Amino acid sequence: MNEDEINGAFPELSNEVLTKIDALSESGNDCMDEEDFDGAVASWEEALALIPEPQNHYIQSVWLNASIGDAYFLQDDFETALTYFLTAKSNVEENVYSNPFIMLRLGECYLEQANEEKAKEFLLRAYLLDPEEIFEGEDDKYLDFLSSNVNLKEQP
Repeated sequence: MNEDEINGAFPELSNEVLTKIDALSESGNDCMDEEDFDGAVASWEEALALIPEPQNHYIQSVWLNASIGDAYFLQDDFETALTYFLTAKSNVEENVYSNPFIMLRLGECYLEQANEEKAKEFLLRAYLLDPEEIFEGEDDKYLDFLSSNVNLKEQP
């Protein structure tokens, strides 16, 4: 361990690494636009590999893990998606609990795996963060599940 790591500080990523991460991220986004999920995952995994351990100390790992998780989610691989979203949630540099998209996907993944308690927790978190739009474009079953388990009219 170096002195920064002992003191809880981690080295910043170099401009060169950040530029590579941005380029790979854009490549992944382009693949997603074309529904090339495997290509997207490959680009984002390559970008993630540029971040030193422990990766949960770098904000870039939040959106890379969430993006990879989303690609797996859209392929109905909910178990793998959940792993990536949980990794994103473990980030210490960003309050991921304030990210409605990550909360939504966690809830959806848990519901797909029949973990209704966790599904309810995270779907409700997503709803409370963004009640107007977060469920737009999502399968109705997720909001229906939440509505049948929580009185949404009583939520602030």
